[in-house]
Amino acid sequence: MLVAVLLMCALLLLYAVLRDRRPRNCPPGPTEIPFFGGMPFVDEFVADKLKKNYGDIVMCRIGSYRLVLLFDYHVAKEVLARKEFADRPSFFENMNIDDQRTGGVLLSNGQQWQHDRRFVLRSLRDLGMGKSYLEEAINMEAEALVQDLRLYRAEAVMFPDSFRTAALNIIWQMVASTRFDLRSKEVERIYNLTKGFQRNFSVVNFIPTFIPVLDKFPEFIKNKIFGEDLFQKVLGEMRNVVRKTINEHLKEYDADHPRDLIDDYIKEMDQNSSTEGSLFRRGALDQIVNDMFQTGSDTINNILRWVVYLLARYPEAAKRMQDQIDSVVPRDTMVSLSDKPSLPQVEAFIMETLRYSSLLPIHVQRMATQDTTIGGYFIPKGTLLRVGSYSIHFDPRYWTDPEDFNPDRFLDPSGRYVAPKNGFMAFGAGRRQCAGEVLARTELFLFTAAIAQNFDVLPPPTTDLRRVKMTSLGGLRAPEDQELIYRPRP
Repeated sequence: MLVAVLLMCALLLLYAVLRDRRPRNCPPGPTEIPFFGGMPFVDEFVADKLKKNYGDIVMCRIGSYRLVLLFDYHVAKEVLARKEFADRPSFFENMNIDDQRTGGVLLSNGQQWQHDRRFVLRSLRDLGMGKSYLEEAINMEAEALVQDLRLYRAEAVMFPDSFRTAALNIIWQMVASTRFDLRSKEVERIYNLTKGFQRNFSVVNFIPTFIPVLDKFPEFIKNKIFGEDLFQKVLGEMRNVVRKTINEHLKEYDADHPRDLIDDYIKEMDQNSSTEGSLFRRGALDQIVNDMFQTGSDTINNILRWVVYLLARYPEAAKRMQDQIDSVVPRDTMVSLSDKPSLPQVEAFIMETLRYSSLLPIHVQRMATQDTTIGGYFIPKGTLLRVGSYSIHFDPRYWTDPEDFNPDRFLDPSGRYVAPKNGFMAFGAGRRQCAGEVLARTELFLFTAAIAQNFDVLPPPTTDLRRVKMTSLGGLRAPEDQELIYRPRP
């Protein structure tokens, strides 16, 4: 009996070794272990070590999946534009609230993804993205945020909730014609849902995905060890919030007076209701709204967390920005987009914040849909692909003294703003480049200018911001919470 068991184990091990052996002419990478691969997870620090040890194109295994990491800007930009790397991995379907698991703009694939992305871009454009209407909406939120920060009377406070509400209000007005009070309890509930999703969106939850044999474990074991039940609970609560909002729109819908993105989609569903196989579906709308809710508000909220941290950490850069704003815009007047050409210091500060923060330090996975090559290396079909934007943003090939926070790197000798030509991937690249980039840039410019114009952001006397640690929640990199003082400028 013992001999039979040992023989079976040996055969399983041999099978795993043969199945998992590295293909010929594949990229270099760490030693792999049968069944488990070579890496339990990859964050920006692990990725940076892999780059130093193996170069700009690295292959490793995470469980049953091969993963290629790219650390060269030019290679990454070329690869992300290729059709065979346009898809997300199929395991992301478990995070999709669409009943058919195919809708949305973030994690879906194929014809449905292309269709939904086109719709979102068109709808946002028609609703004012990049137009004066949007500027008015953002400045209204920026002014409300300024007034809320004044209420703290220059006392040291943790990152105020009003930041997240202001960020949510922008996208939610475009999606659902809804605006919340800056200290709304409803926003707190929604925000806690988002945080719960991020908290449960971790490597632990995906271990059964990467090591399929673990997915055969009883449900109570998977729930206890991997927290799958908590993840699905949070996902279900988010689904309820989204569907409640859409159901209210269905009751109030007026075809002659569409108000927002949801109404636009309902109109398309009505007009295409008799078309067999129409891609305008209720489930796809659920996922589109969820994607907008997740990425549109939380990303800006976390970048603004970086903005105030860096304003306090580097007062000289803040002062240069404030002096320029004062020379262009009267103190009692909000900065407008028409002022942007005259405020290169603001633009440079924002761009350096995006580079230095590397908010999404490793881009969300793509998957090779066919056998292909990268940099002369063979990449088998089904291989995962990720781009190390953190490593690119701190690569001395593209940036002088990359560890330094230096907005001047985006200014020419005469002080004019200069857009980066290489080494900048804050909004991704290629076929899945961020659909909300224009909206995000507009929000960041107006919010950052409003904060700098009205406040000196300072650390408390006993706080050394050089000691602030970086955290990662839901894959987003941000400084840990710390108290700051928002002192109104005289």
